[in-house]
Amino acid sequence: MSNAISSFPLTLKQCRVITEIMRKGTEKEASASLNFSQPSVSRALSQAEQALKVSIFTRGWSGAEPTSEGEIVISSCNSILQSIAKTERQLQQNVKVLLKLKAYVEWRHLMIIEAVVHVGSASVAAQTLGMTQPAVSKTLKEVENMVQQPLFLRARRGLVPQTAAKQLASLFLRISPVAHSLLPSIQSLPNELTGRLSVGMLSFSCQDIVPIAFASIFKQHSGIRLQAMQGPYHMLANALRQGEIDCFLGLMRKGPIHPELIETPLLRAQYTLIARADHPVHTSAKTLNDLTNERWIVARHGTPIREYFEGLFHSIDNKPPIQALEMLTFASSEELVIHSDAIALLFYDDWNINQLNPRLKQIPITLPNAECTIGITRHRERQSTIIQTFIEELTLTIQDKLASTQL
Repeated sequence: MSNAISSFPLTLKQCRVITEIMRKGTEKEASASLNFSQPSVSRALSQAEQALKVSIFTRGWSGAEPTSEGEIVISSCNSILQSIAKTERQLQQNVKVLLKLKAYVEWRHLMIIEAVVHVGSASVAAQTLGMTQPAVSKTLKEVENMVQQPLFLRARRGLVPQTAAKQLASLFLRISPVAHSLLPSIQSLPNELTGRLSVGMLSFSCQDIVPIAFASIFKQHSGIRLQAMQGPYHMLANALRQGEIDCFLGLMRKGPIHPELIETPLLRAQYTLIARADHPVHTSAKTLNDLTNERWIVARHGTPIREYFEGLFHSIDNKPPIQALEMLTFASSEELVIHSDAIALLFYDDWNINQLNPRLKQIPITLPNAECTIGITRHRERQSTIIQTFIEELTLTIQDKLASTQL
């Protein structure tokens, strides 16, 4: 029996733990949901990873995130547990007491029931499985307590399986191949780049080039798990330091705020004043002084755009407008400009300014020192082939963009 059970790469408890960590995002939340201690959850996950010889989760932006191998494991666990839950729902129709099958059943329970159904005898099943008859009888009693209904009736020629036993035996025959196919599925992963590429994007930055680079990587390396999320600089920098993301893109500062981070420039851009295409400011405003009483849309405090915005007005001995409206995304800022009398300070590369929405127009005022740089920030000690591949795809995407502006 022990050899038969050990042939399963994961216990059903481990399947429950893995699935719940995926659902809840952390081992702590999973332990509360399962009513297990956190050390028990951590131990079950560690034992599962040792048995499979893979990492199932990695630390991510929103908690535990599956690796490429982890995706296969989670899919198998979900399939197994959903089949158990379906059988429990079927059995629940026969009794009023809440059943406990999906919470407590293990492989040995299902294996023994299937063996008894198959041979019609507890003693013969015990011999087949290398167990004692009392151990088989005890296990049958455990399952009867889980499902609250008889499994077998005694007859002259042996044990006659009831509906519950037949359903549980059928369940075992359905889910055991799923479990046994897990290791071959992991081993058959393509011999190519696998793992996670988690990219952060600063507000207003790179929303157009990252998806193009992702699409190219996905075509070439389907085993890579791609993620992109947006956030402010300090949040992304801390996420990068903690290994929750692999890199982030956006306007470069005067240098990273942490010594373990490094920046690489990718694309030149320039700060630009934008207003609705029919806004009177296009003809009435000649200098920055003419814009002091306008309503403004700018990025949040602490960003290079906001610092430049405030520096513009200090340069003409004027206080920055206090009625500035902060927006977090490029698209929402442009949309708000279109539907209001506000003007915006944004930044565009050559391609994006040429593709400007026709309902928008650049205000013809020359800004001082308007050049800026979009770059990628990485961790000095956590370089990888995946990150380098991403940088290469970004570079090609940028080259294609700039080449199209010259046609």
